[in-house]
Amino acid sequence: GVALVVTFKLPSYLEPLFWGYYKYGYDYAATLAVFVGFGIDTYISREVAVRPEHASDFLGGVVTLRTLALAPLFVWGWFHLGSKVHEERVFAALFGLTHVFIVMNQSLQQTLQATSRVGGLAIANVVAKVLWGGGALGAVMLKAPFWVLPLPMLASEAMKAGFLYWAAKEAVGLRLRFDWAATTRVLRISFPFFIANAAVTLGSTLDVVVLRELVPGGSKEVGWYGAAREIARLSALMSPVLSGVLVPMMSRAKHRDEAEFFRILRRGLEGVSVVSIPLTLMLALGAELVIGVTLKDKFLPAAASLAWLAPTFVLAYANVLLWTALMILDRSWTITIVSFAGLVLLPLLIVGVVPITRALGPGSTGMGVAMALSARELVIVVVFFAFVGRRAVDRRSVLAITKSLGICCAVVAVHVALARFGHLRLAVDVAVYGALALATGAIRLQDVLAVLRMIRDRKKLA
Repeated sequence: GVALVVTFKLPSYLEPLFWGYYKYGYDYAATLAVFVGFGIDTYISREVAVRPEHASDFLGGVVTLRTLALAPLFVWGWFHLGSKVHEERVFAALFGLTHVFIVMNQSLQQTLQATSRVGGLAIANVVAKVLWGGGALGAVMLKAPFWVLPLPMLASEAMKAGFLYWAAKEAVGLRLRFDWAATTRVLRISFPFFIANAAVTLGSTLDVVVLRELVPGGSKEVGWYGAAREIARLSALMSPVLSGVLVPMMSRAKHRDEAEFFRILRRGLEGVSVVSIPLTLMLALGAELVIGVTLKDKFLPAAASLAWLAPTFVLAYANVLLWTALMILDRSWTITIVSFAGLVLLPLLIVGVVPITRALGPGSTGMGVAMALSARELVIVVVFFAFVGRRAVDRRSVLAITKSLGICCAVVAVHVALARFGHLRLAVDVAVYGALALATGAIRLQDVLAVLRMIRDRKKLA
C-alpha cells in the first residue's frame, strides 16, 4: 500500500525525464549490490528453517566481508558514472548507501521467516514502509530538490536494520561473532546460490540499464518504461507468501517426505497461476486506463510497455517456485546455469527486438524491452520445468492452468469485440472472467480455503 505513494506520486512529481534518472540510479545501485549478497539468503531459507541456532555461526563473518566489499564497489560505480548525467550519478550514490542496509535486512528477514518468527519483522516492515512512503510524500508536497528523494528510503532501511537485528536476537539468539571456518564453509556451499541470485537480480535490473544505453541523454524513454515497470511490480504482491511461507514449508517437507514436498509444489504452482493470470490479464487490457488515471497524460506512452510487462509476473511466480524446488533438491548448479543463460539471453533479445519496435513512436523503445523481458521469462519457465520434471504438475494443476489460459483467450475476444465502448468494457471483462472461472472450476473456493488453512497452520507443521 505504501508503495502506491512512490509508484504514482514520485513519477508525477519528477515527470518522465527525471523519473528516468531516478530509476536508472536505483537499478544501477541494485546491480552493484548483487556482489555483496553472497547467496546467503537462499542458504538461510534452506538451513536455518531446520537449524535456527546455525545463524550465529556465520552471519557475523558475512557482515564483516560485506563491509570490506562495499568500498571498492562504491568507488568503481562513482567513477564509472562520470560520463552520465549528474542527477543519475547522485541518485546512484544515495541508493548505493541504501542498498547496504537492504542487503543486510534481507538476510535478517530471511532468518526470521525461516523460523516462522515474524512478529518483529511485521512491525519493522510496517514502520519502515510508512517512514519511506511518508518521507517521499512529504518531499513531494514540499517540492524538495531531486536529490532528497532517496533519503527517506535510506533512513527507513537503516532503522529497519537495527530493529531486525534485535528481533533476530530474540527469535534465534543471534550473535554476530566472527567464525572464519564456519563462514568460509557456508560461503562455499552458498557459492552456486550467489551466482544464481546474481543472475536473477541482474536480470531484474538489466532492462533499465540496457535501455539507458540505447537512448541518448535527455530521452524520456527510460522514464516511461520505468513508470510501467513500477506499476507492473504491484502484480508481485504474493511474493512474500512464496518466500516467507511456501519456501520454509517446502524445505521442511523435503526433510520429512519428498512426496509431500512435491504435493506442496504442485498446489503452489496451481494457486499462484490461477490467481495471477486474471490479475495480469486485466493489467494488460487496462494498461492505458491505469497509466492515464495514475500518472496522467505525460506518461501515456508507457501503456504499451505496461501491457507487455504484465505477463512477466505470472511467469516470474512460476520461476520462483521452480527455482526454489531445484534449490531444495540440491540442484544449485542447475539453477546457476539456467539463470546465467537467462541473463545473457535478455540483452540479446533486447538488441534483436528494439530495432523493430523503435520506429513505432514514443514509448516504443521501452515496449521492445518489455517484449524481450516477457520472452526471456517464458524461456526460463520452460527450462526449469524440464529440469524439475513431471512431478511438478499433475492432472489437476494442468487443467486449472489450461482453463485459466483458455478463459483469457475468451476475455480478450470479448474485449476486442466491445472496442467501441472504450474503457467501460473492462468491467465486462472482469465479469466474464469471474463467471467462466467459477463455471469451469478453474477457481475452486474450497481449494483457496485449504491453502489459507495450510498457511495458518505452518507453525504446527514446523
